[in-house]
Amino acid sequence: MPDLEKHRKITIITACLNAERTIEQTLRSVLDQNYPNLEYIIVDGGSTDGTLGVIDNYRDRLALVISEPDEGIYDAFNKGLRRATGELIGILNADDFYAPWALESVKSAYMAHPESDVYFGRVVVLRDEEWLLYRQTGSPDDLTKRMSVPHPAIFLPRSTYERRGLFDTSYKITGDWDYILGLYMSGASFCRIDVPLTAFRQSGASSRLSRRHMAENRRVFLKYLSGVCAARSIIKMYLKYIGRRFLRITGIYNLYASYRDREIFSVESRGEYHDAESMWNSARGRDSLHK
Repeated sequence: MPDLEKHRKITIITACLNAERTIEQTLRSVLDQNYPNLEYIIVDGGSTDGTLGVIDNYRDRLALVISEPDEGIYDAFNKGLRRATGELIGILNADDFYAPWALESVKSAYMAHPESDVYFGRVVVLRDEEWLLYRQTGSPDDLTKRMSVPHPAIFLPRSTYERRGLFDTSYKITGDWDYILGLYMSGASFCRIDVPLTAFRQSGASSRLSRRHMAENRRVFLKYLSGVCAARSIIKMYLKYIGRRFLRITGIYNLYASYRDREIFSVESRGEYHDAESMWNSARGRDSLHK
């Protein structure tokens, strides 16, 4: 029998909707770690494709499957959080997947720094057939500007959720930024885990600066920043939007986006994406993991 005291209980919540193409990789990335004290909760928004059929193949290894209409992704997260019993909680979307060492790395950080309120690691981003290993996407001090710690690689103790509460479901895109920034502004302690924990596909709504996205960003700026600072940040955001539209019209946006991401995220290494195992082996070889 495993020593469960050494393997603190971890809850993973996956929210999904019509994710038949990617959900199995997500499920396997969690279950194949064979973490001995795992609670895995799936919250499906009422999929109409083959998503539930894929989930059914793993149901005997899942703690709970909820399938019903919801009011958006943050409502789905909250449904899982209300039922989570782990000491640590991670949220993994249905097109993301964990590194094979993710849960052990987080558990080790938690046991070494039990006073922390937020644990976050590094990410690999998938773009079409390519993967890119990013250095840390920023420090918590940058949260007043943008979501500078990658939500797919964040784990919070259940006690943090109990103090902070649930996600604000009036957000549809930036609720994770609102939540983590609220923690930062309240003086929460952040623990950096300097290994890649999660791979995510850069295809979600939060990857695009839409009008709705900007409206929600504006709410966050006004909620947490003083008048002058909020105004400055909002003006910069709209200038960025106008600049991006110009670059799209001129046909050079993709070139700019590549430069921008390298500047923001500091791409450390890259390669072709054929399968997760070869990708993680390459990332691990270049990243000096588990020194």
